[in-house]
Amino acid sequence: MSQIARASFTVFNSLIFVCKIILSVVLFISLTSLPIIAKTLPSNSHQFFENKVFDDKPHILFAQEKYTTKVNDTKRLQQALNKASKEFQGGVVILRPAKKSINKRFRLDRIDVPSNIRLEIDPSVTLEMMGNLKKGKQKGRFLFLVGRSKSLKKLMKHYIENVEIRSTDPYRNFTIDSKTNMPIVYNQGGTAETGVNTTRSIPVGFFYAKNFAISNVTIIDNHTESVSVQMYPDTDYQDGAYAKRGKKRSDDVFLDGKRGKPLKQNAEGEFIDKQGKVIPDMFAIQRNPTYGRTPIKGSIKNIKALNSHTGYGVVQAYGADWVEIRNIEAFNGIAVRIEAGNGAPNDNVNRCGPYNSSINNIEISDVKVTNGFTGVWLKAHSKIIKNISVHNILAIDSATALLVEKGTLCRECRDLTRGWMENVKITGDIILKRTIKDKAVAEVGLIATNFLAPSERAKLIDKNKDGKINWLDLPRNKSGKRWYLIQPTAPVLANSQLSATEIGDQSDKEGFFAVDYSKANIQGINLLRPEKILYRNDMYFPDGKHAKKTINK
Repeated sequence: MSQIARASFTVFNSLIFVCKIILSVVLFISLTSLPIIAKTLPSNSHQFFENKVFDDKPHILFAQEKYTTKVNDTKRLQQALNKASKEFQGGVVILRPAKKSINKRFRLDRIDVPSNIRLEIDPSVTLEMMGNLKKGKQKGRFLFLVGRSKSLKKLMKHYIENVEIRSTDPYRNFTIDSKTNMPIVYNQGGTAETGVNTTRSIPVGFFYAKNFAISNVTIIDNHTESVSVQMYPDTDYQDGAYAKRGKKRSDDVFLDGKRGKPLKQNAEGEFIDKQGKVIPDMFAIQRNPTYGRTPIKGSIKNIKALNSHTGYGVVQAYGADWVEIRNIEAFNGIAVRIEAGNGAPNDNVNRCGPYNSSINNIEISDVKVTNGFTGVWLKAHSKIIKNISVHNILAIDSATALLVEKGTLCRECRDLTRGWMENVKITGDIILKRTIKDKAVAEVGLIATNFLAPSERAKLIDKNKDGKINWLDLPRNKSGKRWYLIQPTAPVLANSQLSATEIGDQSDKEGFFAVDYSKANIQGINLLRPEKILYRNDMYFPDGKHAKKTINK
């Protein structure tokens, strides 16, 4: 090459280099000027979980050769995970049965799962939760925690990322034993008729987690008062709203910051901005941002739970974005819940406002529940929840297949306005089947007792001398006094709407909202009543009176 050619080539390369720098600067400026949308768009082309851990030499842990009730495998598993997490492309830890004995059990307490980990469990292995039950009081309730800070005063700065827990066999489940060391303990020494099971067990919790997955696990529960697999904010657990709380809820003073001044109000007591323009309570009250530290981009598949608590169940999102929940099966309880908290006056998950700890972009499919409450439960409380899809539910001898509720509201609490759901689509087969005749086996909460079939209600009335019944006359189940046994009602309980033709008041005071059932094949098989969908106006108390107070609650 001549000197002129070399010079021209050098100039040409220099020009390309300068152009690349200019293009990079322009791109950087344009991107940094955009609003932050990490919670509304996935970080890459994959909506949900994608594997980012690659390990050619997994670390294998074998169960102890001799199993006793004094075995504790927590430390060695935690150390193995911590070590594997530091590997270049992440690390894999595999749990297998003992080499020379028949032991296939690991006894475990709380495990804090680090980033860049895949934990694989042989399908013959059982993970026994230790429980730490001493003198009737429970200390340990967790097994796997992903993204939960150890100190409430010093929350972790970054997500726990790229975590997967799965079976070594994609067609067979491993087992978590949440029963052996989690006995039913009714509060105040009561029974199922007089007390509530206060034992809690959380086998898997995703908190400040990003790109996470769990699959192929069977959980043996014991009606413990918690959800088996849950998504929850990693928060400081302080008040959800910045406020000074009075003796009465009407005395609460809301602040412009954690230790700030009271928010400005006009003569009518409405919140206003600097120009005097009224700001709705929902948006004026400032919230604790730590409740926005919720899991994002996940996959929860092939999960089965036995003996679930009636009011809880298998999977629940208290707060999450971009998660697929597929092939979930519950025996008793609820298979999948999309519900942030409980909406009570002291519920900080809802005090934190309509967007912190909200739930968006969730795909639910292939759900089954037997002798339970419902397959899928949707309830907004004070949240604005968007983009929920539900496809295929089979409920057998349960109260209903799908229950859609409007939020609970404390009308005296200014920080608890009524939320709603947007773009909720129900598709596929939504089926409720009754196979056990003339016997109440569906384990339910209070709301379902408002939809008793007239024939079931009549039989209950005949059993009472005064000709009337109330909730106390209904048989109870192992979860305790708040939980009842009835026969199946209808495939869908659409409590977010007044009727098929009237949605209801959709403001933040009443919170009714519509759901799209147009693409669903809704079926009731061998039921006591013919309706496929029952609405809020179809509620009747067990004594036969129209439940107007509950309808308008």
